[in-house]
Amino acid sequence: MPEPVLTMHCNINETAFSWAMFLCRLFTGLALVYMALGSLLYWREFLVNTAALGLPYTVGICFGLCGAELLIGLFLLLGWYTRFWAALALAVGCVCGFVFFLGEFNKVWVAFCLLLAAANSVLICLGPGAISLDYKRSQRAAQKIWRGSL
Repeated sequence: MPEPVLTMHCNINETAFSWAMFLCRLFTGLALVYMALGSLLYWREFLVNTAALGLPYTVGICFGLCGAELLIGLFLLLGWYTRFWAALALAVGCVCGFVFFLGEFNKVWVAFCLLLAAANSVLICLGPGAISLDYKRSQRAAQKIWRGSL
């Protein structure tokens, strides 16, 4: 007896949903990569801001945050463990923005955090979509969870 095909979402076009999730991941990942590269290109200012906030190990924290933001952006672009990286992207992105704007809660930083939260909450709740490296793994996990209801 063939196994039933599990559809990941109800009453929507799966292709349109997958493209929407791909575009959400693409723009969120590109924004994180852009911010990480901006912090690395202006590493002196980022380093001075890290020191001005009084954080210990300023060089390690500075390059660690930039490297983490770059890797998280790349993993979101690929769609690998999307929910985990989206949750981490929210935290790391807000911390990098806090350091970059020297702890001032200005309009740009608040808007950045809200937009990052909106995009990442969609990725956390709905997952990667079919155009990702993570789709087969998430499909197997969903089949394991909903095994009795099919």
